[in-house]
Amino acid sequence: MDYAVVLELVRHARTPGNIAHRYVGWTDESIAETSLPILNDTISQVICSDLKRTVETAAQYFPQAKPYCIAAFRESHFGDFEMKTYEQLKNNEAYRNWINRPEQLAPPNGETLVSLYRRVRAGMEQLEAKRYQYAVLHGGTIRAILVQFGPKPSAFWDWQVGHDTRFVLAWATRQAFEEGQRCTSLSVEPLMANEPTSNN
Repeated sequence: MDYAVVLELVRHARTPGNIAHRYVGWTDESIAETSLPILNDTISQVICSDLKRTVETAAQYFPQAKPYCIAAFRESHFGDFEMKTYEQLKNNEAYRNWINRPEQLAPPNGETLVSLYRRVRAGMEQLEAKRYQYAVLHGGTIRAILVQFGPKPSAFWDWQVGHDTRFVLAWATRQAFEEGQRCTSLSVEPLMANEPTSNN
């Protein structure tokens, strides 16, 4: 029997590196916020990466849920630019080249956007086609999902992925989800609201 599949994406809470406007990729920082709202206290599982900022956030947003950690959903690997700020990097030629062509160029010892897309798609292939499931992930990871699975083609920087926004993707059928097709609809909502504020 076929059915619709819904995946709700939420970004993890801020870390000290986020607050300082650093490139926080694979560094395993804890979240800086200790009192987050409960979004749902009935679900039993929530999807996360294997980095603790997603797991710690999920534990507060979904207190009854067990984390299902998928390493492929990590944030982008910033390599030598990791934990640095724009001010520290702005005169670095390799940094400027990467900013201009992130799909093709990687930070030294990091990964390109194309590599991120490939990795995140592999993570999506690990998900079961459930009727409704939640994921607490990273800004870059969420963008990579939206670029590849949003209802229409888009670019990485077309999306603003704040810490207080949820993205709800819906596929009309389980088959469409399992085949890796684009979702049928997408709503972008404030974290604490039930009604969508915009649609793509």
